[in-house]
Amino acid sequence: MIGIIMRRVGARMIDGAFVMLPTALLGWAAVPLMKAVLGFQLRGLVRRGGGRVLTSGLDAEAVKDSARESVALLARTASTFLVALVLFAMLVWLVYDWLAHAAFGRTIGKAVFGLRVVRFDGSKPGALCGLIRAAVLIGAPAVILLYGWMYALVGRTDRPLTFLVTEWIVFGGLFLVLLPSHRALHDRLSFTRVCSTR
Repeated sequence: MIGIIMRRVGARMIDGAFVMLPTALLGWAAVPLMKAVLGFQLRGLVRRGGGRVLTSGLDAEAVKDSARESVALLARTASTFLVALVLFAMLVWLVYDWLAHAAFGRTIGKAVFGLRVVRFDGSKPGALCGLIRAAVLIGAPAVILLYGWMYALVGRTDRPLTFLVTEWIVFGGLFLVLLPSHRALHDRLSFTRVCSTR
């Protein structure tokens, strides 16, 4: 059974690489826009902060406050772009996973590793089961990511984002490894199972 688990992990890695291509292209295309937005914000910060520093008589506290405000604004803007890109990747992956399982019962990665997703009667998952699988497998981590980012954005750092995502992966993975049927959480909730075609 460990063999099929490793094949499932390998299939996910191939699917992830396949999904990263349009995301990388979008990220590459968004770099000029991000530069323009950051440049615009930086010029505005220099005007406001510089004026505040000069009117304070070059007070050290005013310089620190201006620098702190500038760094915080630029970090929020850059992290917004990054989170939007990651959420785009997860949306592409969710749609790809959903449609591939609904139409063919497998993704490209599963085809390479000789795996197929079926209902208990042996038929393809269909649109609803495919959507449930994708929503649990990819949609839930996307929500966790968004929650963690918003949590950090308001200055809360007592629960790091990596911890939240790790909790989800471990929780979902425990179903796959520990239960005798070796069905992951997304398999259980969509009433499907992964079987070998080899």
